[in-house]
Order: sequence, then structure tokens, then C-alpha cells
Amino acid sequence: MADRGASATGDYPFRFFSPEQIDQILREGVKRGRAGSHAAIERILKHEPGLARANLWQRIRRLKQASNGKPYQRTIWSSDDDQILQKGYEAGWKGKREAICRLLKHHPDWRPHVIWHHARKSGLVQRPSKRGQERARLAWTEEDNRMLLDLAGYKSVRVIAKVLHRSEAAIRYHLTTLGVSSRVHVEGFARTALASELHISTGAIQRFIVEGLLEVRDPRITRESLDRLRQSGWLRAIQSKNICPTPNASQAPQKYPVTSPAKPSRGKRVWAEVAASLEVSVKTVEMLIARGVLKFYDPTITENSLRHFCRHHGSFIENDYLNQETRAWLKSSMDWVPTSGEAESRRLAALRKHAGIVRRCVQCRRPVRGNAFFRHIKRCDRVRLER
Repeated sequence: MADRGASATGDYPFRFFSPEQIDQILREGVKRGRAGSHAAIERILKHEPGLARANLWQRIRRLKQASNGKPYQRTIWSSDDDQILQKGYEAGWKGKREAICRLLKHHPDWRPHVIWHHARKSGLVQRPSKRGQERARLAWTEEDNRMLLDLAGYKSVRVIAKVLHRSEAAIRYHLTTLGVSSRVHVEGFARTALASELHISTGAIQRFIVEGLLEVRDPRITRESLDRLRQSGWLRAIQSKNICPTPNASQAPQKYPVTSPAKPSRGKRVWAEVAASLEVSVKTVEMLIARGVLKFYDPTITENSLRHFCRHHGSFIENDYLNQETRAWLKSSMDWVPTSGEAESRRLAALRKHAGIVRRCVQCRRPVRGNAFFRHIKRCDRVRLER
């Protein structure tokens, strides 16, 4: 190893291989990838145990750099070259091109990016400053902190960055230093989470939405669910026999005889348009929504509708099934009245009788309330068998 990379081996006296032979073995090993490099190093160390493994890896990197082409050479700019470049950039786009071509003609070993980089370092390239960029490195003032705390949680980081003329990374970092999360608070509740908190089945939650007792954020029907309904053949059966077939036994609705509110929900008008396009009745569309055949664009339940439900239909929520934290949250934040709407909820007494029984799973020892226990044990057995 006669070049500058030979210093990696020091003055080690080679006993079996010559430096040229070691380079050849390493080159052949590099061609076979990582495993070939390891094999080449092991072969050399077997006959030359005094060599260091790290020095051989360093030599491999040297050989790779030599195979990629000529090493980097620093360009030396003369005063004439700087004057040509400066006059070209001052003359505009055409003068810039002529100056670069002239420099490349005088220095054939140069590349255009070398000239561009030198012009940028010399200050010849005037980049337009972005809006508000002058505030990017300024200290945070009390007014900035006040605006940031007012917008945090309600506006995204991108919007806050535009308002305060800062980068998104700076907004996230400063919120962390203030102990505030950058996550946007989305108003509403997921159906599954709400059903778990209130100990009401998801089918009942869906029926409340259909009846207008609860409202979702976007009650429009998705195009995918409509296309799936048309392709399945159920729509043809509904139109011909005026019935609503059950697509799946697990999607069979629970018949909750609730009373619709006096004021129709926002989804009624949308569902009427869907019924007209499908040439079926509105009741049929509502039944398909209750069974989960038709999906909403945004099924998140709004906070205002839940508060209205707790005020006027609070008896649908069984007080004995709630824990102390949920009960306090409903009374303080949702204005829950446990005795409101007793006439409608009294009809559900027979259907909700199963919820009073709590069973414990033998496999995971988890307590499950009501008939959901039988669905849980099937899923729990399946998970145990898969493991």
C-alpha cells in the first residue's frame, strides 16, 4: 500500500502478503458486498495477525474513494475570475450565462456548481426574503406568547406559524417550553368511546343518531358506501320488494322505540336527498344507516348534541352503570339530568336488562357488562389460538 492510505498500517512488517496483494484482496472483497469485505479481512488477518481490523476497514474506504473518480480539489479564484463573475451577475441573466461559459472555458476542470457556490458565498446572489423572515430569530415577546397561547389547541401549527411569522419547528419547540401541547382540540366524541363511557351499545348510539337525538359532525353519506350498496344487489331488492334486507347478522339493528325530537336534525335533509337518488323511502335510508350499511363522512358526535341529549333525554343513561368520574363529568360539563325523558327510556327497560349482569372472562380476567361478553369470549379465544 504505497499511497497515502498506507499510513493506516504504519510500519508493520508484512510476512505473508505484500501491500499490493492486500489491496487486491480487499478490492475483490468489496465487489462481493459487505460479506465479501468481511471474508477478505478475515483472510488477511489469518496470515497477518499483527494488522488491526480497523486499519483494514479504513483501507477499504480509501480504495472505494479512489474508484469513484478523482479526489476533490479546491478551486483557486484569481482577481480576474472574480471580476468576470461580478460583471456577469451585474449584467443580468444573459451576462451571468456568458460569465459562467467564459470561466468554464478558462478552467476546463471546473464545474458549473462550483461557480454558483462561489457566487452565493460572494454575495452576488440576492435571495428574496420570505414574508416575516426578519422575525425568525427575534426573541419571543409577551404579546407573541399571548397570541400563541390563544391559538394553541384551536389552530394547527401551520396556521399559527403563518400568523406569527415563525417556522413550524419554532412553534412546536416554544409550545413545549411553555408546557402546552401543539395538538389541536377537535370538538366531538367518537361513537365507540362514547358508548364505552356511557355503557350504551354502539347500536343504540347509531339509533339515537338516526332518530335525531344525537348529531354527527358531517351527516353526508360517503360515495364508497353508496357504490358498495349498489354493487351488492341489496338496493335492487329494496326497490323491488320495498324491504330492507339484513346484510349481516352482526349488523342487525336494535329496535329502540325512541321519539324523534320536534326539531329535525341536520342529517334529515341530506338523507332525504339520498333517498330520492336511490328511489327508496327516507325510513329505508335511516334503517340502512342504523345497520351500518351507509357510512357518514364524519361520524364524530358533536358536543352540543350530546349536551342537548343529556338535558332532555338523560334517563337513557343508566346512572348505576357509570363510574364516579364519568358521572361527575356529565353533571358538570354536559348538564346531565338523570330524570329527563323517562317516558321514552321506560320502554327500553326490557331491552337493557342484560346490561345489569357483569361477567368476567376466563382467559384475560376482564369484566364485561351485558351481552357484549359473548362477543368478547369469541374474540379472546381467537387471539389465544393465534398466539
